[in-house]
Amino acid sequence: MCLILVVSGEWNLVYKETFRILSKRLLRQITKEQKKEYLNDISNRLYLSEWWMSSDVIALTIARKIELETLPIIETAWKQQKTVVIPKCYPDQDHSMNFYKFTNQHELENVFLDLYEPKEDKQKLVQPSEIDLIIVPGLLYDYQGYRIGYGGGYYDRYLSKYSNAKISIAMEQQLVKHLPHDQYDLPVDGIITEKDTYYTNV
Repeated sequence: MCLILVVSGEWNLVYKETFRILSKRLLRQITKEQKKEYLNDISNRLYLSEWWMSSDVIALTIARKIELETLPIIETAWKQQKTVVIPKCYPDQDHSMNFYKFTNQHELENVFLDLYEPKEDKQKLVQPSEIDLIIVPGLLYDYQGYRIGYGGGYYDRYLSKYSNAKISIAMEQQLVKHLPHDQYDLPVDGIITEKDTYYTNV
């Protein structure tokens, strides 16, 4: 028992990595057709939400292959005259992250495997206070709004200096009752799935 208490922080990391591996396996088993159907229902619910309707500047990621596609949501935001910003990560700068205005796919560069980020352009840099809504990506979520991401800690660092709305979109299969978290993990305000909207800060 004493040993477990001493290394409890390390066990938390082990649990997170286990969840990460299992969630990636789950997402790979869901077909593109299924994800497209889920995304349609999720998007319809998202567009009717107060979070979306009251936001002029919305932050999203360019989805990786196993994730729900985000380009349809980005294109809808453009059609509604909203400003879209996407993240660029800096692994050599204390895992920091910045958001840049995104207006077309020619502004993207392939940085690693299936990961695409904006080309760095200081004129398109957006400050945290200018963003109305961040749609936070993740692999797995719980009903308290905590999430398992890819393990870089970029979003938790960014969210610590961000005070506006933050939500996630997910399939019901990505929800679990409880995830391991620590004092550096910040929950989102809500999670929108194909079946419901879960408010986590009430």
